[in-house]
Amino acid sequence: MSVKVSEHIVIKYSIILLCCLIFLSNLNNNLYGQKRKEKKPDKWALSLSIKPYYDNNILKYSEKYIERFKNREDEGRFHIETVDDLVWGYSIGLTYTDEIIGDLKTIFGAGYDSDAYTYNSIKTWMTYNIFLRQYITPSTSLSASYSFLPEFYVRHFRDEDWVVYYGYIPETFRPYLFSKDDFSFWLQHIFFWKTTRARLYFTYDRYYLDESNTEYDSNDYMYGFRIYQGLFNNLDFNFGYFYTTSDAKGYDEPGELKDNSDDSDATNYEHAYFAGFDYALPKVFSRNNDISIDVQYLRAFYTTNHYLELDPLHAGRYDYNYRVFFNYNIDLLENFSATVFYHWFGRESSSAADENKEYVSDEKDYTQYRIGINFNYILKF
Repeated sequence: MSVKVSEHIVIKYSIILLCCLIFLSNLNNNLYGQKRKEKKPDKWALSLSIKPYYDNNILKYSEKYIERFKNREDEGRFHIETVDDLVWGYSIGLTYTDEIIGDLKTIFGAGYDSDAYTYNSIKTWMTYNIFLRQYITPSTSLSASYSFLPEFYVRHFRDEDWVVYYGYIPETFRPYLFSKDDFSFWLQHIFFWKTTRARLYFTYDRYYLDESNTEYDSNDYMYGFRIYQGLFNNLDFNFGYFYTTSDAKGYDEPGELKDNSDDSDATNYEHAYFAGFDYALPKVFSRNNDISIDVQYLRAFYTTNHYLELDPLHAGRYDYNYRVFFNYNIDLLENFSATVFYHWFGRESSSAADENKEYVSDEKDYTQYRIGINFNYILKF
């Protein structure tokens, strides 16, 4: 683990140094009034981003487990130093734009993203992604992308299969880790009056769990749309809806099937509703700036046929999720911008069975917020 942390530190500070050099270079050009010679449109773009932020609940713990962590209970469950943390997010992306099909634009891209946790390196994660966007007409474009997340730590859970053999000892708490393949597509059209654009989405995700939790392997499908509407010159509004299904494997032994398994079945479906706006503010020192607020409301329902006694965490369970995203964006220099953000997340879980409502709520309810700043630079060449 220490090697992984060292690599993240090197990458993080390399990007910081590069952004500082770019910033100074732009500042020097502005001070001395240097002018660029006219040239052909740039085809390449390199984007760099550094995002330090504070996360007050990195594992999305309920109050029950936050108290247990503080009281040093459940030996073997907690493999973190703190419930909160200072996180360094950073990313790098490269795109190439050309007109391959007639005069219609084609964009290729690839990128790397990561969040590195200061005190809890077990939570550090990274993703790799590639995408292709093709304009079908000047107003219609299609995008296809693939991303791979090698490892993501959720938290430690008690493995009931281990408990059967070893009893309730610290070693029966096992890490819940997954890797994920994400295949995403969207189709966008800008209507002829130019103030409305619509996107249709489709995503297929494959989750692969660690050896202790293979019953949670799943295939997830998401379908949805989002509408972006310009209301005034300085105000844009958007809204949308996503429907997601998650088909969990539900068994972990040879010869088993989901219907006759004694393992957890996390199969569920979810409705997600989105709305938000972006408001352009008066310029600050001749610099563009705006605020955006987005809200999300998600309802998830678990559909296992297991009896309550066999799968109390999923039988009859339903979740209400709430999310609020506030962003303030400002252009600092040419191609260099910053976003100050506050993001809030909350979940309320319950059960159709009255006798199980309190248990599910104690296990799965949580609140979380993240507050920070994101610096972005785009170098075109």
